[in-house]
Amino acid sequence: PAATVAVPPTAIPATATPVVVEKLKLSTELKALFARYPQQMKWYADPGIPASQPRYGGTFVGGRTANIPHWDPKIAIAGVGGGAGACYGGLLRSSFDFVTGGMVTPIPRPDAAESWRLVDERTWEFKLNPNVYWHDRAPVNGRRVTAEDLKWNIESYKANSVYSGSFQIISEVTVKDPSTLIVKTSEPYSLLPALLAGAGVQFTAPEMEQQPGGTKTWCIGFGPYMVTDYAPNEDWVAKRHPKYHLKGHTGMQLPYLDGLFASKISDSAAAYAGFISGRLHHQTVGASTSLIEKVLKECPACPGLMHPIAGAEVHLAMRLDKAPFNDIRVRRALSMGQDRAAILKTAYENAGYISMQIPMDALGWDTPPLLEERGKYLQFNLPEAKRLLAEAGYSNGFTSSVITASSLAGANLAALEQLVFQWKQNLNVDVKITPKESLSAAQAAQSKTYDNMIWLSTVTPGTNWDSASYMAMYSKSANNLYFINDPEVDKAAVAVRTTFDPAKQREALKKLFDLGDENIYRLDLVNPMYFTILSPRLENTGPSLYTFIFSWGSRSFESSWFKQ
Repeated sequence: PAATVAVPPTAIPATATPVVVEKLKLSTELKALFARYPQQMKWYADPGIPASQPRYGGTFVGGRTANIPHWDPKIAIAGVGGGAGACYGGLLRSSFDFVTGGMVTPIPRPDAAESWRLVDERTWEFKLNPNVYWHDRAPVNGRRVTAEDLKWNIESYKANSVYSGSFQIISEVTVKDPSTLIVKTSEPYSLLPALLAGAGVQFTAPEMEQQPGGTKTWCIGFGPYMVTDYAPNEDWVAKRHPKYHLKGHTGMQLPYLDGLFASKISDSAAAYAGFISGRLHHQTVGASTSLIEKVLKECPACPGLMHPIAGAEVHLAMRLDKAPFNDIRVRRALSMGQDRAAILKTAYENAGYISMQIPMDALGWDTPPLLEERGKYLQFNLPEAKRLLAEAGYSNGFTSSVITASSLAGANLAALEQLVFQWKQNLNVDVKITPKESLSAAQAAQSKTYDNMIWLSTVTPGTNWDSASYMAMYSKSANNLYFINDPEVDKAAVAVRTTFDPAKQREALKKLFDLGDENIYRLDLVNPMYFTILSPRLENTGPSLYTFIFSWGSRSFESSWFKQ
């Protein structure tokens, strides 16, 4: 059947306006890197339009040290982070590319629904594409995607998923007719399209629930690529979905690539060697200007994009519901007792910024604010930190622990070790780093069973403003992993999602940002700036503000192609 042409969304969210690199708030080291490689290095928001036209063929090869452990997107984000978006589809999608945009703020785009409209403040109508088909594999065998399939998935995400906090606002999903889905919300909800288009909201075939092992065992979706080979935590292979339902900007059938190959690699050194040899088609380097300069020199034809990552801002969650972290004086002391500037310099070569739990595009900013522009409790102030600890009854310090995933390595691990050393030396706060297997660490966070603190690199499993505000911070949200319980936060979080006025929405988001800097609900750490270097043959492919390429952003491989 003929594929539909993606129609424009009914509304495009506000996007921060890109500016020239010289005017961005970047460190001297980062600006110097741009100056030395003006033809290769670009800011992610302004990558330029591809010079070539789309063409079919070729397999993208990406290297990963940790491949997909299972395919169930509702119970964990491991599959999403491993590239499952290339296989799964949804009611809407938020793919991005250099031609149609979406590199900064995700744009809700058609997927199983080809158009949508706001009927009233609590009712949304979605018109469905009649030519959407599941991948041709048992138990669905390539059947047509139905309105009942979509309704079941939305209700499943509300009932039991890592996104259920945001989905609770959905009060009813009705199949009006085979081509129309009605979604009602319990209160006005301006962000519903953004929620449903989120990179992690991936719809599964209902029949998979009845199979041995369930949805975990295999990806059967209706996305651009269908999985052909897979073993947990090992290589996986996907090929073009022949009945994919979308076309590209020139009217050509998507996807352009023949397929994807996720190659398991041993470590970052193997990733580097694989990229330089041409076997791998991209290399992402975090917080190392020296390493990225080495890559650029060894591959002078390779384009590079520098980008922050709003979807993975590193921070420490604390048990705000019990001592000592329920005392704001302790939290402020721990924040002021870390020398972020020193960590930024030594662990990240000044190629980083202070993490922020409200995305910068939601606040209308082009770059994260500099350290000196953040709140006073994020500044290094040892005398005040000691005074606050003593006032809280901890003049002699205390002992605690922080859980990490066992995969934590490189600059991020070095930064955490330096932080723990600073706390012990400066405040006599003795924190033990406790590594856990990655899925166990994720479960400890999602189930809120961590004892004291846990290192996190994902604010919430989503790529929309509601995930970062209401879902993560509202006191009664099922996904409030931080035990935040503040009436002011609740008021602002509700305002973000219920207002249809962009100015009022941004005002509420800024309120949440300021409350975070003031009350230290989470300990914002130094976040690396990332550099993604691409094969000179690969076109229309890059990271966004929220996602890496072969990770949360993998749905966007639908519009990638190779030059001749």
